[in-house]
Amino acid sequence: MHCLIVLISDMTGYVPRTIVRQREQTALYYMCRKLGEGEGSRGNEITELWMEYEANSSLEAKFVKDLDKVEMLLQVLDSKGDEQWEDLDEFLRSTAGKFQTEIGKAWATEIVSKRKNT
Repeated sequence: MHCLIVLISDMTGYVPRTIVRQREQTALYYMCRKLGEGEGSRGNEITELWMEYEANSSLEAKFVKDLDKVEMLLQVLDSKGDEQWEDLDEFLRSTAGKFQTEIGKAWATEIVSKRKNT
């Protein structure tokens, strides 16, 4: 499992999307090979679910993508200090209009309101 932490982690700063995708694909291949390959295997099931997520092709995929953004908002909100609030403002601007589900939009709105009340 420690190999996956090296392959994928929350990356700070700008990391080109091609690098992120390459690391994700390497981690996916590694995990799925450990779980078994071929039709009906857990590795195959996980690969299919990952492709669905990447293609944003289901309500579940959209929800998980929203959760990823919400989790990042919560990390910044939990940080202390004025510099982190500026980061939150920048992140809020970058995610504005990108939440795809009603619950994702509601959670983002609640986080923003908590930020304003703090």
